[in-house]
Amino acid sequence: MTIHEYGKSNAKTVVLVHPSVVMWDFFEYLIPLLEKDCHVIIPALPGYDENDSQQNFTSVENIAGELAEWLVKNKITTIDVLYGCSMGGSIVLRMLADKKITVNNTICDGGITPYQIPWLLTRFIAVKDFLLISMGKIGGFSFWKRCLQQMNIARKI
Repeated sequence: MTIHEYGKSNAKTVVLVHPSVVMWDFFEYLIPLLEKDCHVIIPALPGYDENDSQQNFTSVENIAGELAEWLVKNKITTIDVLYGCSMGGSIVLRMLADKKITVNNTICDGGITPYQIPWLLTRFIAVKDFLLISMGKIGGFSFWKRCLQQMNIARKI
């Protein structure tokens, strides 16, 4: 798993975990907003990493464990904001359950759970989720701007 970091010298730490079907650069509009005031950490999840295309997705549990291990190894034991959307939300929930990292604020935007329905229906759900995530990427800028201002994490945007 490749970890992308911005604003490493800043005290506050924000971890952003991307949804399924998109790459880590899903957060490209947020990076310039956050990196001036926060240490921003964005993992490129296995199976979604253009730098390591041979790596396959393993499981939410495995990825949550790997991310927590990387944070601890890099002496990051407290996160100010842990955000995850869709599959990323599931990873966030798993990290919270594992309690390896202290998290001050969490945003779990539609964390998924395994479906117990026929395969064909899950594909329709995946397409719907992809379209909603794509729309969220466009409209998500204003959402994050409001959140950051309310949490006083970023300077006036």
